[in-house]
Amino acid sequence: MTTRSIQELFVDRLIQLDRFRRSLEGASGRRIILIAAGPGMGKSWLLRQFDYDARARGARTVLIDFSDGQAYDVLTLVRRCRDALGPEHFNRLTAAVNEATTPRVVIEPGGQGSASLNVGAGAQVGDIRAGDIAGGSIVRDNLFILQTDNPLVLQAIEDRITQVFFECVADLAAEARILFQFDTYERASQASDGWVPTAADRWVSGQLLARIRDGRLPNTVAVLAGRRLPEFGADWAQVVGRLELNLFTQADVAEYLRENRGLSTLTDQEIQTLFNAVQGNPQLLGIIGDNLEQTSRPAPDDDW
Repeated sequence: MTTRSIQELFVDRLIQLDRFRRSLEGASGRRIILIAAGPGMGKSWLLRQFDYDARARGARTVLIDFSDGQAYDVLTLVRRCRDALGPEHFNRLTAAVNEATTPRVVIEPGGQGSASLNVGAGAQVGDIRAGDIAGGSIVRDNLFILQTDNPLVLQAIEDRITQVFFECVADLAAEARILFQFDTYERASQASDGWVPTAADRWVSGQLLARIRDGRLPNTVAVLAGRRLPEFGADWAQVVGRLELNLFTQADVAEYLRENRGLSTLTDQEIQTLFNAVQGNPQLLGIIGDNLEQTSRPAPDDDW
């Protein structure tokens, strides 16, 4: 396993990185970036580079990969985003989550000496109660889930949590740039052909991206990357930008192996052979680079 950082191994993609920086810095109106490419083309690699670059510029970042096995609903997405951006900026949100997920048991007297139990919500949304403070200025999340038999009640709770979340994001965006990134986004569809949105896509597209498009979240950029992405109509044209990922050229392969991997002794013929083998696929090139770099290292001195 190589110990080199992603920045040391980064090669090519300079156009994509420049366009991303322009969007992040507000020099471009393309604040929703779409990256659709096949397997092994370096989508995740590029998103990690965007994350590193944004952090280096003082931005707050969120990177969620839908391949992580998590079942993403509204509450899970909101919590993940809050924790990545800094819980100290989301006390109102955490309080709202606690009110929505904390059960309240009330014993009511019934007829003929009986009693009944009613389970309901907690205190008023937005109240921060004693015992909620986790330390410093951060409100503790009780980590319960949203569950109700009434879909209208569930929708009302999700809408309230979403509203408070974006109020907190807007306040944070007044202080720093914010970057939301979502990888393996094809998993935000319920169908392998066509696009049938999951709860995650309905929240990302219908809430986050719509607010960016409408100007309600200034200083904020979102990136979606996947093998397939949802379609965005004409009303998104001014804010959506698409980044293409092409196969590496032979010159890219030579630079990557000789300069980034330190394999300066590779001949032109060997570079040609390796290029023919990987056909410019970034993932295959990375695997070969790992193997070549490991075999080129001197054997350890086993004298103990």
